[in-house]
Amino acid sequence: MENVKEKFLYLLRYYATLLLCFVPLRLLFMALAGEGGYSVGEYARVALHGLTLDVAVAGYITALPLLLTLVSLLVYLPMRKLLVVYNLFAAIIVSAAFVADVSLYPFWQFKLDASFLLYIDSPANAFASVSTGFIVARIAAFTVLAALLFAALHYSTPKSMRPAKPRTPALCGLVLLAGAMFLGIRGGVSESTNNIGKVYFSDNQFLNHSAVNPIFSFIYSVGKREDYSEAYHFYSPEELATRFDGLYTQQSTISDTLLTTTRPNIITILLEGMSSTLIESMGGLKGVTPNFDRLSQEGVLFTRCYANSYRTDRGLICSLSGYTSFPKTSVMKSPIKSQSLASIASSLGKAGYHNTFLYGGDINFTNMKSYFYSTGYNELIADKDFSTEQQNTHLWGVADHITFDSLRRLIEHRPEEPWHITYLTLSSHEPWTVPYNRIKEDKIANAFAYTDSCLGAFIKDLKESRHWDNTLVICMPDHAVSNYPKDIDQSNEGRNHIPLLLTGGAVRESRRIETICNQSDLPATLLAQLGLPIEGFPFSRNVLSPAYSYPFAYHAFNNGISFIDSTGFTLYDLDANSIRTEKPADPSHLRASRAKAILQATYEDFQNR
Repeated sequence: MENVKEKFLYLLRYYATLLLCFVPLRLLFMALAGEGGYSVGEYARVALHGLTLDVAVAGYITALPLLLTLVSLLVYLPMRKLLVVYNLFAAIIVSAAFVADVSLYPFWQFKLDASFLLYIDSPANAFASVSTGFIVARIAAFTVLAALLFAALHYSTPKSMRPAKPRTPALCGLVLLAGAMFLGIRGGVSESTNNIGKVYFSDNQFLNHSAVNPIFSFIYSVGKREDYSEAYHFYSPEELATRFDGLYTQQSTISDTLLTTTRPNIITILLEGMSSTLIESMGGLKGVTPNFDRLSQEGVLFTRCYANSYRTDRGLICSLSGYTSFPKTSVMKSPIKSQSLASIASSLGKAGYHNTFLYGGDINFTNMKSYFYSTGYNELIADKDFSTEQQNTHLWGVADHITFDSLRRLIEHRPEEPWHITYLTLSSHEPWTVPYNRIKEDKIANAFAYTDSCLGAFIKDLKESRHWDNTLVICMPDHAVSNYPKDIDQSNEGRNHIPLLLTGGAVRESRRIETICNQSDLPATLLAQLGLPIEGFPFSRNVLSPAYSYPFAYHAFNNGISFIDSTGFTLYDLDANSIRTEKPADPSHLRASRAKAILQATYEDFQNR
């Protein structure tokens, strides 16, 4: 058994060496790359939150020693000789990543990622803006750090390992250890796997960046890397400029004031998947959403609004940052790109608002945490802030009646105004299991009816609160529900038709606005109503502006794009590079060409961020 103990102690020692290396390097990054003045508590929180990705990277590097240790159960292995090159390689990778990260961050303002690869073939240009002393100091730091880490890994490795007896207990123990390491690499047993946003914890972006392990950041970004310049290249620059010109006006003046105040408290409720097919007042099914139908008679209802995308992570970006969606690329999954976006929250923050995001699900899913902290939210409330019992009330997390109640309490305890809360529901999602049974013959409709009942109860209570008169409530889904009813698909103009409703005591009067628009137009339209600038939202339009002379809606899904204007509807198939649906016929194919121009122009914008 002594031999077995030696194997376990070796792996734990190797793993711990890496972890004990990452923590001080992270704190050194804060001291060297930051502006200084950080408290002991901030250093401690960066170290603590960063452990999640440190554990993952340590697991990756320890994988080969673990595999060789398993082999040593059967045969004699000269471990130190076998791993000498590997240990040197690991030391070089860790050291190079840290030195590159701490050196580049002051220039780039983001963590080491695959962008670094763009400059490897031209080192002279990459180093042109730094002094010789700068380069020499970095080479010296890399050499010393690599030598120290190599020595630690090399001498923690035993010279040899002999076969273990008895083998079965040793094998079982090592398999369990491998399982624990795999969970560390994966990020636990929850639905979301490890991602960069998982270690974000602050509205101070530098502290979030400090918590990110640069090796993980690099590996993660390599997996997400695409050549955006070559994707969807339909037109020459000159032709693209001609076709795209005038589609997205940046005029923020308004002639139509919807609100009684320019500084209302704002609640943005993103209703998971609640498309117009479920809302009677918008031509949908009868009796599913009676509360929404009643509220639509009391507030301002945009009757011809369309979703830009088909998934929650994309729809959040469209709704809150006014940024269009892409067929196969999620902006939210690229923290380097998403942190460059403006958002409703960032604009409101500059105007003195406190921004909170509330969600009953996993805030780490699809890098949500990274996006929200990067774009102006001061406070995030998610599944882990609820009891274990509450977290299991729905497959995706906390059921809507509980989170609506949390929203109610959150508003009651707001210390000062103005404030802004974004709330994302989740119960109207597969598997459609809800604590509600009003529509027994249709579980999908019943799930939406449940969320609608929660919305109705919440608004009823809000009307009786001290906040009602100065509060604007915005209701809009993140995207339209998929395949419901079953005969509606992307070739149907109504597939992505969604409601946009403004209600609350701050709404001047009830209205129905028939203008064609996108969910991505919410930021510019809202901010214009508040008298705030919209220049940071190049693809969001103030649809109440006199300059909004060409109303249209654009949508992107996995293998196509669609376009709606006053002349009709066109669906373009990107796989076949041809028009799939055109209602009515468009002899000049203007709708298709404009949709392609939008896709190409927005992809180029995304590439340059």
